[in-house]
Amino acid sequence: MLGYVIVNKNELKEEEFDIYRGYYCGVCKSIGSRLGQVPRLALSYDSVFLAMILSSLEEKEPEIRREHCIIHPIEKNPAVKNDPAVDYAADILLMLAYHNFLDDKNDEHKVRGTVGSAMLRRAYKHLRPKHERVAEDIEKYIQKLSELEKEKCSSLDIMSETFGKLLESVFTGFSKEAEVNRVLGNLGMNLGKWIYVMDALDDFDKDKKSGSYNPLFYRERGREGLEDLLYTYLGNISGAVDLLDIRKNKGIIDNVIWNGLRARTDLLLQGENNGRSI
Repeated sequence: MLGYVIVNKNELKEEEFDIYRGYYCGVCKSIGSRLGQVPRLALSYDSVFLAMILSSLEEKEPEIRREHCIIHPIEKNPAVKNDPAVDYAADILLMLAYHNFLDDKNDEHKVRGTVGSAMLRRAYKHLRPKHERVAEDIEKYIQKLSELEKEKCSSLDIMSETFGKLLESVFTGFSKEAEVNRVLGNLGMNLGKWIYVMDALDDFDKDKKSGSYNPLFYRERGREGLEDLLYTYLGNISGAVDLLDIRKNKGIIDNVIWNGLRARTDLLLQGENNGRSI
């Protein structure tokens, strides 16, 4: 379910996109410096939103350096350095990617899943004790989703809420402030629900052709009423962000929600494109 939460570059100022890209490269370099080069192959833009939300709660401006990297050996690109929120987002990205690969391996016997899970196994074992509570929740809710899929669960609400609880745990694994975590948990819950429903709708035709489980096949209303659900989740996400004390990068965060998530929702509901390719 990776790949939906990204910015709309065309609606950002040049300096804002530089900062956004700095967080992306910061996550990548954080992985490389702490966990080795191979896990960097799992890099996804989804982690940038988590990093920016958590980092935005601190007044300190990000330390951005322009550096070379393996992918860009000639041109120097911005990278956020020495930011604990970036390190946390990098860790969570790898933990979720590992389970995503593992799911592909176990359920669909894909070569990609076998190779990917093997590639990230060592990193996951290293990170799990560091984020034990979050890791346990990830494992618990992924197992629950697997069980519900085998039962051909017909409740989209139960399925999306289970994934929402997973992201609720992810978003509350960094801050130590109870009130902040209450809001972050609400943000993670609604983002998780949005992602799950988007993914089910996005994969509807593919799953029908392959025979894979999709909750919309068993839901009494099928695809009816998904527009209201998705826009409700978006409203709740925006409402949660408004309750946070965002101290920097508010314009970029709003862009992700209203020019990123909203635009993907609109296009997918219109059937003009899939949610990942914008």
